[in-house]
Amino acid sequence: MAKFDGIKGQELLDVEDDKQKNEITLIFKDNRFLFVKVEDGKLVCDSVPE
Repeated sequence: MAKFDGIKGQELLDVEDDKQKNEITLIFKDNRFLFVKVEDGKLVCDSVPE
């Protein structure tokens, strides 16, 4: 999961819950976002760099 190496050790500032999309968004101190949702019973993650 080298794709997510940039957020390892970063301070987590906030967690937002979007019930309409069945998704949570993790917001990190370095202004990166990680979107986590469940698709077909599996966790799916996508990140947005600063």
